[in-house]
Amino acid sequence: MKTESELCRLDLSAELFGGVNAACGRNLDRSRCCPVLAAWLFAAHARSALQVNASAPPATDEMPMMPDDSQNCVNSLQNSLQSRNIHIPQPNASCDAVLCFCGIRLHQIGSLSCPAAFNVTKSSRNAIPTVAVRNLEKSCRNSSYAGCTRCLGALQKLNDDGQNGTRKTHHQVDDRASKIMTRDCQLMGLTWLLARNKTAYIPTVSAVLRAIMYSAHPPHEFKCSPDQENMPLAVDSLQFEKSSGASLARAGVMVIVMTLLPLVMEFV
Repeated sequence: MKTESELCRLDLSAELFGGVNAACGRNLDRSRCCPVLAAWLFAAHARSALQVNASAPPATDEMPMMPDDSQNCVNSLQNSLQSRNIHIPQPNASCDAVLCFCGIRLHQIGSLSCPAAFNVTKSSRNAIPTVAVRNLEKSCRNSSYAGCTRCLGALQKLNDDGQNGTRKTHHQVDDRASKIMTRDCQLMGLTWLLARNKTAYIPTVSAVLRAIMYSAHPPHEFKCSPDQENMPLAVDSLQFEKSSGASLARAGVMVIVMTLLPLVMEFV
């Protein structure tokens, strides 16, 4: 009998709890809370998500996807949040914030079929990224509108649409299931980025997740949010410290200038 901790392994951190509380703790807004919550949850699940389970056969066109890790991980996350007195509001008694409201699903790479993104073999402990996934490292370093748009374009190359894999006909695979699989493979590419360097990529990942999962645009017309919308992004504590340090430095300069200005004016 597996315990909950064995069923879901999350690398939870103080930054995760602080980021989720800041974005979701006051009120439940889909475009404000969900991208940040999803980015931190994908980051916490990244190491486990990319491990290949030798006992689990990979998904194929003939075989449906295996159940995901979502419910077990949600239970684990909620218990950890509550133990730190962090409470994410729920829309209603029957709808939780993570699965129902934000629609966040966590998968193992072995339960997906992503030939354009990862090579999965029984001899390898972790999924091996393709060139298209490795290119995300260069394309997804900037969380601005332009950087998010560049990253979104790079993600499209993970589609198994004939350019990066074998083209499928409508008789071979259901179109809706194919679109879901494509999106899940793109999300797994972002998860790989977070596993590589969470600090560098989590702001961009949350901006891209807003475009993919929570955009007001019509489905499959993914567009990043303009910079002036000023929506929160998932930010690592190191970046908070740098930002706070820069603010303090600017404040210090202003204090010096305001102190010296009257003295200078006396001699004018």
